[in-house]
Amino acid sequence: MMERTMATRAAIADIRALKARYFRCVDEKDWTTLATLFTSDATMFFPEHQTAPVSAREAIAFIATALTGGVSIHHGHMPEIALTSSTTATGIWGMEDRIHWTFSLSGGLGLEWLHGYGHYHEQYRLVAGAWRISTLKLTRLWSRTMKPARQT
Repeated sequence: MMERTMATRAAIADIRALKARYFRCVDEKDWTTLATLFTSDATMFFPEHQTAPVSAREAIAFIATALTGGVSIHHGHMPEIALTSSTTATGIWGMEDRIHWTFSLSGGLGLEWLHGYGHYHEQYRLVAGAWRISTLKLTRLWSRTMKPARQT
């Protein structure tokens, strides 16, 4: 087992804080700050909604549209973070999310609510002294959704 040096512990703490900012920025709809958490060449992949990874810029635009009229709560749990070099790392995070849209504005997904569980699979890179997400893939193990009831 690899010895945990002070530098390793500091890097893992920084990556944990980076992911905490990711969740907060999504829930607060702070798209400007969210964009700063990624490397310039970062990709994101949501297999439920995409057939291939897209740039972080495109993915953030998708998230912003999907959350229009919604309130989201994202939780990240039990991170498995491994440094692969002094400037790269990988991580897997257990996750749970809940999203509730107002009835009149059901966002880009056309739902009233969504509740899901799964994992974020990520790669990180140290850029100019700060850890950034370079790849993000969200896999869901389970999700339940409800479409708005039709009004007459």
